[in-house]
Amino acid sequence: MRNENDIDAVLRAGLDDGVFPAAALLIAIDGEVVAEHAVGRTRTWDAAGAPAAEAWPEADATTRFDLASITKLVTAATLLTLLHERGGDASLPVAQVLPEFAEPSLQNVTVAHLLSHTAGFPPEWHDRSPDPGAARFRTGARPVDAPGGHRYSCVGYIWAGLAAEALGGASLDVLAERCVLAPLGMRESGFRPPAVLRNRVAATEFQTDPARGMVQGEVHDETAWALGGVAGNAGLFGTARDLLRLAEALRQPPGDSALPASVVRAMTTPVAVADDGYGQALGPRIDETWTGGLRRPVVSHTGFTGTAAATEPRGRRSVVFLTNRVHPQRTSAEPIQAMRRRVTDAAAAAWGDHR
Repeated sequence: MRNENDIDAVLRAGLDDGVFPAAALLIAIDGEVVAEHAVGRTRTWDAAGAPAAEAWPEADATTRFDLASITKLVTAATLLTLLHERGGDASLPVAQVLPEFAEPSLQNVTVAHLLSHTAGFPPEWHDRSPDPGAARFRTGARPVDAPGGHRYSCVGYIWAGLAAEALGGASLDVLAERCVLAPLGMRESGFRPPAVLRNRVAATEFQTDPARGMVQGEVHDETAWALGGVAGNAGLFGTARDLLRLAEALRQPPGDSALPASVVRAMTTPVAVADDGYGQALGPRIDETWTGGLRRPVVSHTGFTGTAAATEPRGRRSVVFLTNRVHPQRTSAEPIQAMRRRVTDAAAAAWGDHR
């Protein structure tokens, strides 16, 4: 295999070029891990321009990363599982579970709209003062468009998390554990990791607005943080090995997965949306540009902190690539996007295209 396609060389180039300070990568074929690599340390900076005063643990496949928007996959799987348990599906009007959606402009919004980013909500909620009860969110996060248009929306997924809580009668973290994390064996994943694990969690950003300092072991996303650390859009922490279990659950044919067959189908079947450069299922994206080295179709998702996962439904390969590219401060996403493509291209070169 040529050096430029060597997996370890690709990761070390990303480390040396400052694309990320830590990374963990897993590649599996037919459910068997064929590559496991990690570089960097869980923390290398105490602030922007201030190197860490101590040597933090080296990153490996058990390092917990802030998964950021990959949380949306678990939110979708949780909500869809709750619907499955009740004999329902994503066509359910949200107004039947959340009273805020009873007003005329929201009565036609369904769970499918929330999970496919077609409910008409804006991308972000900008009132980020701490609000653990989500009271201000419930009264202030309103749609800007009629349902139908495709607009990536963290706001819609926060509502999806609240819908899951209403259906399940418990908080989202408890429901995610019962519906997704425990059935898949994701024992090192969850919201709000305990403080004792802080040195095993990859640090993210030194934040000044809000004034949080170096964020490590708490959710990086300001909105999820304002909502108490458990939200439908972000807040989940996990290891590369655990996230591979979720990817594999979507790779396997419906009926073979630990997730209900209806959930796997919903999360791997395209829905009709405008062409935004990728397709959309209920939760994952389909055939994103960075997954070009894998066999189509590919379902995937990325996270702002630098995380990514992709799998080939009913195919053979899954790739999990976790980084903390926002440590110690956020920069352009173009380098990490290019690195993701290099990873999937290298995987194809190393283990054949498996098409």
